[in-house]
Amino acid sequence: MKTLQLIILICLMGLIPIKSQELGYINDSDGYSNLRLEPSDESDIIGIILKGQEFDFYPDISSDWWKVSFKFRTGFMHRSRIKDFDRVKAEIGQFFHAFYSTDRNNVELGEGFNEKLFLLTQDYPLAALTSFCEQRKEIQVFLISEYESPIHDLLDLQLIYSRLISVNSTCSEAYRIADALKRAANNIGIELKNIKSFIDSIPDFNRPDKHKGTSNIWFTSSINGKSITFYLNHPQIDTYSKMFYQGQLGLMDDALTFSILDSLLTNNSVTRPFYIHTFNSALRIADGALAESIGTQCQQFMDKYPCEFISLKSKKEYSDNYNKWIDLAAFEYYFDENAIEKITIKYESLKGRCNVPDSEFDYIEDRLIEFIKENE
Repeated sequence: MKTLQLIILICLMGLIPIKSQELGYINDSDGYSNLRLEPSDESDIIGIILKGQEFDFYPDISSDWWKVSFKFRTGFMHRSRIKDFDRVKAEIGQFFHAFYSTDRNNVELGEGFNEKLFLLTQDYPLAALTSFCEQRKEIQVFLISEYESPIHDLLDLQLIYSRLISVNSTCSEAYRIADALKRAANNIGIELKNIKSFIDSIPDFNRPDKHKGTSNIWFTSSINGKSITFYLNHPQIDTYSKMFYQGQLGLMDDALTFSILDSLLTNNSVTRPFYIHTFNSALRIADGALAESIGTQCQQFMDKYPCEFISLKSKKEYSDNYNKWIDLAAFEYYFDENAIEKITIKYESLKGRCNVPDSEFDYIEDRLIEFIKENE
């Protein structure tokens, strides 16, 4: 009887899909895919994963939604958005062989292969490194010579380099590709910076998996007409701010958080829209000590970029937070000597500068003064 029960149990186990852990990349032409809280496209987005970032996934033949673990967040992603790492690595290996075997006299074909080499390395850095290390010596030498000689000047060598130095490869030869990219950049007068695209080691109190409600949950496909990936791949936007946007870093009352918030005041007009977006998201989750401290950046931004601040009122993604910016700035003014006089002089002097009705400045001035009077 026990033997029969054991046989039945084994048969039943064979019918149950085994959810093994595998490594993958996103499969999305937008350059990113959403990580959702529950296995449904109606579920809340809790983070995003970019091209070039590896993650663990758990195939489940009984569902189209697979569990995904990426760094400090675990959620779900539709199976159509996932590429298996081993398959990608094999395809890159086949490409390496095809490139090595191609007719070197065919310039047009060689240029196409050269561009694809860099794009594959950009989109699948760990797979490219792993496949490179599996190649014969003569193929490796050939590939390094190609990495040293990019044909197309539109290739983003800094992005590729940042992604390469961010992955954890066990291959002892992996450094050779990064070194080749540095030589290629030097040849055209560019110095690649050792900026990682993701930082695995962050303080425990900044980990969103350990402190719920501290990470970003406001995601968008574009900011000011530019794709969100334009900003997330931009070399002049710091890594921690990108991680916060991705849902991979929580905000606390600490130096790391304030370094992110201070970026709102950047002089770079190209990257500032991204920092405005992340700061606005921070305002939504800030409470306690962080909310009290964040008013400094609100006041400084309103003083430094009054026209940009007023423009937020007419943008739906910012309009509901507009008064909160003003109130937090008022909290900072409250501690100034002769605060009301300073506010009046400042906002009266701004009238006529921003191509908006004077009433917009009157509104800010009145709200700031009202806050101070109510708390005297």
